[in-house]
Amino acid sequence: MRMLALFVVLAVLVLASGDPAQAQNPEAVEHYRAGYELLKARNYRSAAIELEQAVVLDSTYGAAYAALGMAFNVLNEYPKAIAAYERARQLGAMPGRIDAELAQLYRRSGTELFEQRKYQEAIARFTAALELEPNNANTLYAMGLCYSGLLDDQGAEQAFRRAIAADPRAAKPLRGLADLHRRQRQYSAAAEEYTKAISVDSTYMDSYGGLAQVLLETNELEKAVDLMRQAVRIDPKYAEGHLYLGTALNRLGRHAEAVAPLTEATKLQPTNAEAHYRLGEAHFGKGAYREALAAGQEAVRRQRGFHAAEVLLGDASVKLGQLDQAKSWYTQAMQDSRFRDYCRHQLEALAQGRTPDL
Repeated sequence: MRMLALFVVLAVLVLASGDPAQAQNPEAVEHYRAGYELLKARNYRSAAIELEQAVVLDSTYGAAYAALGMAFNVLNEYPKAIAAYERARQLGAMPGRIDAELAQLYRRSGTELFEQRKYQEAIARFTAALELEPNNANTLYAMGLCYSGLLDDQGAEQAFRRAIAADPRAAKPLRGLADLHRRQRQYSAAAEEYTKAISVDSTYMDSYGGLAQVLLETNELEKAVDLMRQAVRIDPKYAEGHLYLGTALNRLGRHAEAVAPLTEATKLQPTNAEAHYRLGEAHFGKGAYREALAAGQEAVRRQRGFHAAEVLLGDASVKLGQLDQAKSWYTQAMQDSRFRDYCRHQLEALAQGRTPDL
């Protein structure tokens, strides 16, 4: 699809830029024509070489700069493509059309920088895109993510709200704003935005997941169960949905019910240590200690320093009479201050020859 769009632009380029023979340097024209033919043949690297020669020979050759930008764009050399398009725009090549091409290129470059966590540089690219397309919701949303990456809550909220105003039917900015509220522990505001996102797009699983986390954090466990059952009916492959469902059921003490969704979560995401740990909790809660031990071992295999899983392994080992193993697990888990007192109590009991209370 992208190639087809570029060929359409290529045709527009010829029509909009006038006769290439109007260039001041005849040799530049020859390089332009050679580059143009190479573009049509999809030989973009060679086309770029020819077109670079054209603009070196004639720095006012707008059509050549536009075509050069196109070649670099396809080659994913975004800084070079941007520089060529910007020069073409200055020279009046492809009036109107080049703004859309350049805005798209700024977005693509900004996204690449965002993925590299170069948030400030990405914001600069998105800002340039917005100068050409001020109400592009996708660009505003991406800018909000950059500000979130910088922990600039004010900048993120402003960008997300602008994106929502630009396109009220876009679910991602609503979810982005909700994530921001949740991070700030503004749970009521977060729940409201997640609910709006779900109403806009009932298949957007990230919104369900965010709302589930709010419900778990506010201890609204039955609501979390109902929501996640709805989510996994819509998308049975939604691994986090099965995980949150099982987690809520565990916390309600419904361990036997939790086993099935948590088993599914581990199947869908075998490397997810949290899913294996929660499955271990479910097995332990229903008295299946060997299964709890196996799940806990899988969790610590997948994530080093997973101290909550080490506590689970210590408890399961006690239940199975494997007291030396229990001591080892409790000792490792003591590195985490959250579990230090509990593990110290368990180790003291074992040292005294008593079976710890669980």
